[in-house]
Amino acid sequence: MELLLIGIIILALLLYGGIILYQRRNSKKIDALQTQKEELTKLPFKKVMAAARQQGLAGQSQDEYAKWQKRLEEIQKHGFQDFDQHLLAAETANNRYRFLSATKIMKQVAEQLKTIHGALDEISAGFKKIQADAEANQTQAKKLREVYQKLRKQLLTKSFSYGAAADGLEEKLSYLETSFDKYQRFSSSGDHVEAKQILAQLDKDITELADLMKRIPPRFKELNNEFPEQLDELRQGYQQLAAANYQFYDIDIDAELTALDQRVNQTRQSLKKLDLATIETTNQNIARRIDHLYDVMEAEIKAHQTVSTRTDELQAFIQHAQKQNQLLQVELDHLNQSYSLNNDELGQTLKLKQQLAKIRKTFENDTQSIADQTAVYSLVAENYKTAFSTLTNVEKKQKAIHDSVQGLTKGEKEAQRSLQSFELEIRNIKRQVEKLNLPGLSRQYLDFFFLVADEIDQLDQDLNQVKIDLDAITKSLIAIQEDLNKLKEETAATIDSALLTEQLLQYANRYRHSHDNIAQASQKALQLFNHEFDYKKAAETIATALETVEPGSYKKVEETYYKTKDQDLEV
Repeated sequence: MELLLIGIIILALLLYGGIILYQRRNSKKIDALQTQKEELTKLPFKKVMAAARQQGLAGQSQDEYAKWQKRLEEIQKHGFQDFDQHLLAAETANNRYRFLSATKIMKQVAEQLKTIHGALDEISAGFKKIQADAEANQTQAKKLREVYQKLRKQLLTKSFSYGAAADGLEEKLSYLETSFDKYQRFSSSGDHVEAKQILAQLDKDITELADLMKRIPPRFKELNNEFPEQLDELRQGYQQLAAANYQFYDIDIDAELTALDQRVNQTRQSLKKLDLATIETTNQNIARRIDHLYDVMEAEIKAHQTVSTRTDELQAFIQHAQKQNQLLQVELDHLNQSYSLNNDELGQTLKLKQQLAKIRKTFENDTQSIADQTAVYSLVAENYKTAFSTLTNVEKKQKAIHDSVQGLTKGEKEAQRSLQSFELEIRNIKRQVEKLNLPGLSRQYLDFFFLVADEIDQLDQDLNQVKIDLDAITKSLIAIQEDLNKLKEETAATIDSALLTEQLLQYANRYRHSHDNIAQASQKALQLFNHEFDYKKAAETIATALETVEPGSYKKVEETYYKTKDQDLEV
């Protein structure tokens, strides 16, 4: 019982100690919040507000100051009072051991203090901004005034560089002076917000004016000096060229020069409107038109030099090409009597003749216009360029035609040699076959032999025509050569089969009386040999039978035959 009592007392003491510790911790938090609040009340708002008031506030600046002052008074009067009441409630709850309520209130007080702190920071920044705006306005106004004075001095000392734009620029400077005066009134009265807006517009206007004053002198220099000087130079050059009877195509230079003079004068006067974008575009257009006139005149001068130096050369080229064309026509007419010209050589040569005639006609017209002093040299030079190019192509084509027909006579001689070779070969084939005294030849072989012989005879007739077609003869030569090669192969095969059959029959005689199949095969082979003239089949028939009696006998007879073949075929 005593132990239980002691345990209860210890537990009670521990519980009491914990309550006291928790209460003290909350008290420290409450004290800390109170300290933070006191620090906020000590912020130097009087100093910040005094610095803002020293700017002599008025207008929108005064309204801004009043707004921040009102918010500060509300916090000082109501914000801190409400804070104190809540903090007292937290302290009371803590003293009465109502820790949950005290914690909740302290949390609210901390959030309230944070809100007050943020509001005071914003108010302080507002007062400082009023002061900073005023100081920034003074700094910017000073800089803008310096730029303004520089621009005014520039216009005063270099007004000659601006031409008709000087009056407009002076008006803009006067307007800027008025704006500076307006700024000064608002600044002096303390309306620094309105003064800031005026400065922003002044900054924009001064920047635009500085840009105008930078861009105008080069454009005025073009209009007042460069363009007039170039136009005078062009007019003098044109007068000299006109005196030398130069002509120009599709352009009236005198009228263009007059139009450009007027355009330059109009644009120079329009500078007073200060519309630089339009003036710059116009100047670019004027510059392009002036450059074009230079190009046109320069082109005529260069063209005159080209025409003067190449006229004789072109005339000689035309004469040479026409002479070559005439010689080619004569040659083709002569060849056409003996050969068929299958590639329209005569027609092509005639077309080239017509091209040359057209070139000569254009050349004669150009030289006449030069003599009449009415020539536009750039057009004549272009005609010369076209003529040289066309003449080069014409001569290449004429040479190609000439080269293509040079082989006709040579081709005829080669065809004659080939004919003689064909005739000799077919006679040799005939003698080889006749020498064997064969009982006959197959209809297929004879038909092909006579076909080749007829082809050779036809070739002979074609080559003996008054006018020969070498293209057709060339095709015949190729066909005959192929057929003749084939005939020689068939002839060699027929001879080999016939002679081999005879030797096989002789070899088979040793077995005719002892082997019926050899006797029957020999009889069959003789029938094929003597009556059907199928020597290949006759050889196969007897060879097949011999192989059944004596394997390898055919190969032995064949090897013996080919060893003696050359001797048997000697003519």
